[in-house]
Amino acid sequence: MVTRRTILKASLALGAAAVFSGAIGGLSAFAQNTLRVRRSLHNMALNDPDLSAYRDFVGIMQAKNQKDPVSWLQYSLMHGAYNGNYRYCPHGDWYFLPWHREFVMMYENAVIALTGKKDFAMPYWDWSIDRVMPKAFTDQSYGGKPNPLYVSGRTLNTPNWPLPDAWVAPDVLARKVYAETNFQLFGTSKNPNQHNLDMSWVVKGGGTQGFLEGTPHNLIHNSIGAFMPTAGSPRDPIFMMHHSNIDRIWAVWNALGRSNTADMTPSDRNLWLNMNFKNNYLSPTGQLYSAYPRDLQDTKALGYTYPGLPTPDNLLSDPVRDARLLSLLAAGSTSDTLEVLRVLPAANKDAATLKAPLVKSVRFSASLKNQVMAQATESATQSDAAEVFAIIRDMAVGPDVSSVRVFVNAPALSATTPLDSAHFAGEIGFLAHPEAEGEHAGHQKTPPSALIELTDTVRDLAKRGLLTTDNISVQLVPVLREGAKDGAGATIIPASIEIVVV
Repeated sequence: MVTRRTILKASLALGAAAVFSGAIGGLSAFAQNTLRVRRSLHNMALNDPDLSAYRDFVGIMQAKNQKDPVSWLQYSLMHGAYNGNYRYCPHGDWYFLPWHREFVMMYENAVIALTGKKDFAMPYWDWSIDRVMPKAFTDQSYGGKPNPLYVSGRTLNTPNWPLPDAWVAPDVLARKVYAETNFQLFGTSKNPNQHNLDMSWVVKGGGTQGFLEGTPHNLIHNSIGAFMPTAGSPRDPIFMMHHSNIDRIWAVWNALGRSNTADMTPSDRNLWLNMNFKNNYLSPTGQLYSAYPRDLQDTKALGYTYPGLPTPDNLLSDPVRDARLLSLLAAGSTSDTLEVLRVLPAANKDAATLKAPLVKSVRFSASLKNQVMAQATESATQSDAAEVFAIIRDMAVGPDVSSVRVFVNAPALSATTPLDSAHFAGEIGFLAHPEAEGEHAGHQKTPPSALIELTDTVRDLAKRGLLTTDNISVQLVPVLREGAKDGAGATIIPASIEIVVV
């Protein structure tokens, strides 16, 4: 039986660039139907009809009276305000993917209405292939006129460019995104306190971010700068290309045979499927409208698809492993449960700073180490191979912090320790999250939490002979926002850090 735990990562990574990048395939597979096909910006001509329609649309919207509901500013304000508050957009909870799917469709439908291009499909920016922003968005002019897709003030000359392998490499996405079979671990988990369908839960956050939202999504937003790290991020035209790619990744995940709701409890299934995103969106005529996640699960039912979607890989879920992780992410786990799950607690009140990274250590017993180091094979049982995670909860993030980097047992760690260090385990980005507005006014965003997988790092360190003690240490180093300076705003204080072996 092949599950995520027993999958051979070398075989998963083999061909990952071809299977998961979206660079293969084409329109021929869809020539017999009327689905609109969202295509990659990779090698797309500057005068491609879809790209041209989007460019024209942005120009039309920017030229309108910005108090008009159908204008560039007013459309973006459904998401949130530049250097202000979020309105309806969810980050850090399980509504992140379906809400943004409809938000991209809102713009896609407006392009069709305003340009008359009935077969328009929103392109996507596959940053696993194109590690710098596409030329269509960086040229200041097009056709002898100002380019509506260009935004001044972007931060595209920092060390984050080209985008690093640790964030977006196809083999990294294969291991950390596509190999997950549980929706809440693939995307972001439910706020464990949610108990009803009140819409305030949508924007409140409070779930635990996994790799997809916390790393490529958040870090690319921050790396672009200008509007993108803020609630007003849709004012940058690249937003739609970025989120179209996030949407494509969800579509790929589903095409591999993963279910959004099959492993949810009936109560959770109701809370996810039937949440009303009431009046969160604007039609091309300026009318407010609503959407439900239950209607946003299948792109083909919504009238569009992506080229090169894979066929099911028959990777089975590991319900015991998934249940253990999800119970840890939930509130109110009992000490008995924690004992069964082999949690190694490391509560915290200290800050991670540039000069003094936060270090939390626990004893890593020989039996646990042996389970983590066991080679996973198809014949392995759950006791043969285990995984290691760090759960970093409720981080109080200083306003000058862009992300936190996580290392394991790194000697002489500093803010300049590179991402290709053998000790590097992951990085979580933080968008600017003041509080909510509109229907959600008064609902403060819950401090972010993150799930970081340490398994590969721990195994690699052991093979290299770099786990020389019985302790395993998780180390946090803050990364400053572009232009920020070290100081009081450059700290991260997580409420707790738990090292979990499941």
